[in-house]
Amino acid sequence: MEKNCKRGTQMEKNVHANHRERMRQRYLMQGPDGFATHELLEMLLYYSIPRSDTNDVAHRLLEENRGLIGMMSADINALGLTEGVGEKSAMLLSLVGDLLRRAAIEQRPEMPKIGTFNQARGFIEPYYVGVDVERVYVLALDNGMRVIDFYIACEGSINEAYPIAGSIARRSLLKNASGVIIAHNHPDGFAIATSQDRDFTSKLEQALKLVGVVMMEHLLFGGGSCIPILQEHSCMLRSSPTGEDTDTFYDRFYANMETGKRELSELLGM
Repeated sequence: MEKNCKRGTQMEKNVHANHRERMRQRYLMQGPDGFATHELLEMLLYYSIPRSDTNDVAHRLLEENRGLIGMMSADINALGLTEGVGEKSAMLLSLVGDLLRRAAIEQRPEMPKIGTFNQARGFIEPYYVGVDVERVYVLALDNGMRVIDFYIACEGSINEAYPIAGSIARRSLLKNASGVIIAHNHPDGFAIATSQDRDFTSKLEQALKLVGVVMMEHLLFGGGSCIPILQEHSCMLRSSPTGEDTDTFYDRFYANMETGKRELSELLGM
């Protein structure tokens, strides 16, 4: 009986080994295009799970994290909760997510001009890849719409951002900014503004107005989409940060606006 068990275990190992080798050869010959997402993930897990079947683990990871972006954005401890994912696999996946985010950031041009909603979204969105907490970014521009400052203002619930409105206004003044674009994310939800989001937007807009800086827009990211909170909810009359006619500036800023979902490959320019 014991010999039969050992023989069965050895046969199972051989089956997995042969399958893995076929998958490797297929990848080397065809590249990634002929593979489903779960198959690529299955192969990645070969390097952290040396013997067991990784196909089921790959399926569970994608299902429990609502797809590839969710998995790449998940906390390392959350990844470890998936059945079959140990510490090595969780670390491997977390590192891949971190590297994807770094790759996206490295593609940013130095001090670009941001004159439209789509350009602002394209500049900021890669910084949210792999981020699983709420984070507020501030993008400050001079009167030529060149980026002069970009930083994380705070992390955590948007409620925690209320006290920073004054500090954002002061820093914008010190940087001699003409306009500011704010961004924050809903990591576990959709790009739908809450009452707290709108209240924070209003408070910050007023703080910036006191120091002569235009709050151009507040971008909300979530579920792969992005919406402009100011355009949809603000009652204040905004001026142009460039000194040109206000209607002309904002007509151009929102022209061909893309708010829909973007895939990870789009963020990475692949």
